[in-house]
Amino acid sequence: VAHMSIVISGIMVMNYWGFIGSYILMIGHGLCSSGMFCLANISYERLHSRSLYINKGMMNFMPSMSLWWFLLMSSNMAAPPSLNLMGEISLINSLMSWSWISMIMLMLISFFSAGYSLYLYSFVQHGKYYSGI
Repeated sequence: VAHMSIVISGIMVMNYWGFIGSYILMIGHGLCSSGMFCLANISYERLHSRSLYINKGMMNFMPSMSLWWFLLMSSNMAAPPSLNLMGEISLINSLMSWSWISMIMLMLISFFSAGYSLYLYSFVQHGKYYSGI
């Protein structure tokens, strides 16, 4: 969701890299978020709960799905071989050419978005799984 605010900002800057970055980030976000929703639905169908505490330790319960969670979460963090990284780089260039002051806010948005994705992956995949299943 935080990426979409950068998309709107890139469109409002009205330059070439803003439009290209917005387009790339929208495609990357669509692929990444639909994959995460698909995996969340698979977890819900298996465990019949959406609670993060009950879904803890999924790496022990479904190890093959853990790889997909990692790939999609790293794509959500804009890690290297992803469309989100290319889109964010061009959008950050576009927004910084508009105003250098926006750099602080862009750094905070990117950091907290990546931190939340990393927290979500580590919280759900690692740990002891819920024994009340």
